[in-house]
Amino acid sequence: MSPERSAAASSRALACCLLLAALPAVAADFAYEIRAGDNPWNLTQRYLKDLSYWPRIQQYNRIAEPRRLQPGARLLIPEQWLRLQTREVRIDAVHGEVALTGADGQHRPARVGDLLTPGMRLATGEVGSAALAFADGSRVQLRPRSELGVQQSADFAAGAGSWVRLELLRGAVDSLVAPRSGPAGRFEIQTPAAVAAVRGTRFRVHADGDAARNETLEGRVAFGNAAGEQSVTAGQGSSARTGVAATPPRALLPPPALPALFADRLPINRPFPPLDGATAYRVQIAGDVSFDTVLIDAFGPAAAVRTADLPDGAYRVRVRGVDGDGFGGLDAEAVLTVDARPEPPVLVEPGPDARVSDAQPALRWSRARADERWRLQIASDATFSGPLVDRDDLSEPSFRPDAPLPPGTWFWRIASRNPDEGVGPFSDAQSFRRPPPGPAMEAPQSGPDGLTLRWRDAGPGLSYQIQIARTPDFAAPEVDARTDSPSWLMKDAQPGVWHLRVRSFAPDGFEGDWAPTQAVTVPEPAPAFRPWWLLPLLWLI
Repeated sequence: MSPERSAAASSRALACCLLLAALPAVAADFAYEIRAGDNPWNLTQRYLKDLSYWPRIQQYNRIAEPRRLQPGARLLIPEQWLRLQTREVRIDAVHGEVALTGADGQHRPARVGDLLTPGMRLATGEVGSAALAFADGSRVQLRPRSELGVQQSADFAAGAGSWVRLELLRGAVDSLVAPRSGPAGRFEIQTPAAVAAVRGTRFRVHADGDAARNETLEGRVAFGNAAGEQSVTAGQGSSARTGVAATPPRALLPPPALPALFADRLPINRPFPPLDGATAYRVQIAGDVSFDTVLIDAFGPAAAVRTADLPDGAYRVRVRGVDGDGFGGLDAEAVLTVDARPEPPVLVEPGPDARVSDAQPALRWSRARADERWRLQIASDATFSGPLVDRDDLSEPSFRPDAPLPPGTWFWRIASRNPDEGVGPFSDAQSFRRPPPGPAMEAPQSGPDGLTLRWRDAGPGLSYQIQIARTPDFAAPEVDARTDSPSWLMKDAQPGVWHLRVRSFAPDGFEGDWAPTQAVTVPEPAPAFRPWWLLPLLWLI
């Protein structure tokens, strides 16, 4: 071949390649990637219904040089021309509200084991989710508030692979696509704004009106529309709008740091470290490692795993950060163990931080069922490292210590058990304070400046309150004063009976008990000497 003819042939082949690559695929077209040795005749023989279709392929794709198809270019084939064997899609998991719409438009609740054929749709409610299983091992998980239709699920002839085409009308799906076998294998998720097509990968697709978003977790996704397509690799995301080309790939947020979680309280609130760049977080809780059945799917600004209620058991938690443009980052997963039942009772008495003068105080709590039993602990520290009382045989919701509790701060907690649920967690510790007794009064001492009152020193850092009154009820005390010294000078005390009492105050203001009331009698003063008292003696002289 002459150089001129060779150059012309190369130009025609290049033109054919560019033309094929520029043709947009419509919803019912299959986009076949040309391989070396392909031509309209052998492609028709392998994949189409009969040989009469080869001229149509050439005309449909505007092929000028049918013997010079460029490897890597796309060849569009209308779906109705293909020789396909339909493969059913099976519903593998259902949770919450999930509705199935048949090809005839009839609605009914979806059930595990239902088979979906082209034209059928699934819709999930606020807390609904579903998992679809495909013949090649691929799985698609439909998230809450989503709607997904099956457009195609079939095998090509001659072992060329399978073609799955789904339509995400709204919401989100997580997809784990098995590597495509055969040269024609393809897995597509269409949205109103863009198409995500893969040959084997793990990715997410979101659809919201005229906008769509793709987040690739493994492998590579071809994402775009007729206005432009992007190749989105692992750890990247892209978005598109109807009629607007897909955005260049951008990096997704890294996974958050998520430790193993344990919850013995309801509601559950377990924070995790905030992620730089995240404006919100998606938290999913599932009963299985594959997350086919998502029990909780929460979205919000808090870096925390939160839920009002979960039965006791082991769960999987999946968390990802979401950036300001709505792209979800890479996932972090952890085990969540819930052991919160039977729930502990309500601690009734003493109340939180109560002041309890009784040295053997009565403790009371609530009862939930007749066959309930309790374990009680009382300790001088909130960690209960060495409880003074540890009783696990209580059958009544009350208890009084056998021995007096010394003054100080005490903590108590209760755990319930019953025949159905076993032993539950302890309640939150609740504290009460036993005040110190009032300091003992010493004998008053009379002096030239007045009556000195003394009492026993209660300890360093403590202050005192003294009251002095005419009546034992101290309704109107003559003296009501605070002092840092364990003594008081009673000046110019009027004769008669005085009632005294003293109590101590801790540095934090916590008051002790009053000491027993003491009564002090101030005598009448001796009469002063008068000279005329000697006048009666004059009569005796």
